[in-house]
Amino acid sequence: MNKYISYKTNNNGICLLKISRAPVNALSFNLLHDLNKVLLKLNEDDQIRCLLIYTDNKHFSAGADLKERKIMSKNQASDALNIFNECFNNLENFKTPVICVINGFCLGGGAELALSCDIRIGSNDSIVGFPEVSIGIIPGAGGTQRLSNVIGFSNSKYWILTAKKFTAIEAEKFGFLNFVVNKNNLLNYSISIAEEIINNAPIAIKSAKLAINQGLQLNSLKEKLNIERKHYTTCLNSKDRLEALDAFNNKRKPKWENK
Repeated sequence: MNKYISYKTNNNGICLLKISRAPVNALSFNLLHDLNKVLLKLNEDDQIRCLLIYTDNKHFSAGADLKERKIMSKNQASDALNIFNECFNNLENFKTPVICVINGFCLGGGAELALSCDIRIGSNDSIVGFPEVSIGIIPGAGGTQRLSNVIGFSNSKYWILTAKKFTAIEAEKFGFLNFVVNKNNLLNYSISIAEEIINNAPIAIKSAKLAINQGLQLNSLKEKLNIERKHYTTCLNSKDRLEALDAFNNKRKPKWENK
C-alpha cells in the first residue's frame, strides 16, 4: 500500500482499487507512478477475476495536477507524460476486465484513465470532459485515440475541440458511460456488474477481452478474424470448456479452474 493507492480483493476475486488524493484526485507524478506499480503487481495475481477502480472522494479525478505541472521543466513534463501513458497502457492491457467507477469530476487525465478501462459506470452527478485545448494543449495520454474508439471520430472531435463538460446522462448517450446510477448505489451496482462477469469462464473472459482489444489495432477484417480465431482456439482447448459442457448436460453450475 502507499499514500494514494490502496486495494483489497474479496473471496470471489473482485479487487477494489481505491484512488484517494483529496480533494479532487489530481493525478500527480507520484500518484501515477504508484498506481502503475500497483497495477503491475495485481496483474500477476491469478486470484483476481475483475478489477474495480474507484474513489472515496467527492470527485473521481479532475485530471493532471496543474500546480505540479506549473513548476515542471519541459523534460520533467515529458517524463510525467511518459508515466501517464505507461500507466494507462498497463491498465488497458490488464489481463482481467477493469471497471471504472466514476463520481463527480472525471476530466482530462481522469477521463483518459477511465477510457483505459473496459467498462465505465458513472453516478448521476458525474461530469465528464476533455478541457485540454482550453489550456493550450491536447489530450496526451491516449485521449485523442481511445475516445474515438469509444464514441466515434466525429463525436470525439466535438468533445475535444469544444473542451465542453458533459453531464452523466449526456456522457451515457454518447457512449462514454455504459451505465448511470444514483451516487448512493454507485459502488454496489458496479460490484454487481463485476459479479455478472466473474460468473463466466475465466479463460473465455480473458480471451474475449484480448480479441476485442487486439482487433482494434488491426485494419483488415481478415486480420481481425484471425485474432478472433486464435483466441477462440485457446478456449476450445481449455479444460473449462469441457467443464461447461458437462455442467450443461447435468444441469448444474460449472466449477471453473481457469485451465
